[in-house]
Amino acid sequence: MKLICAPLTGEAMSLLDLNACPDDQMVRLPLTPIEHQQLLKSGIFDAINDSLRKIIDDYEDEHVDKTEELIETLRILENNSPPENPELLEKPIHLTKLAIDRKTGVFFYF
Repeated sequence: MKLICAPLTGEAMSLLDLNACPDDQMVRLPLTPIEHQQLLKSGIFDAINDSLRKIIDDYEDEHVDKTEELIETLRILENNSPPENPELLEKPIHLTKLAIDRKTGVFFYF
């Protein structure tokens, strides 16, 4: 399963590193295989990777947890969308805004 999530607190973020974060302490966005492919084809992950020197791809877990990186991720998400499913980015945008507000991060488990 492909998953993007945002912990709700700093403590939840620490627990996520230990794979012990309770589900009620994070917002989860599971992606269907089709949604995941649409995001990959759109180049959004490539843009985030290039801008932030991250490795968001099929075989890596990655996170964005610094405020300036979250702001850049939000900018990228808001200025791009998969042509076949423009609404797909609404939830990742929400997760990123939540992470900025709560001073946590966005985690990509692919």
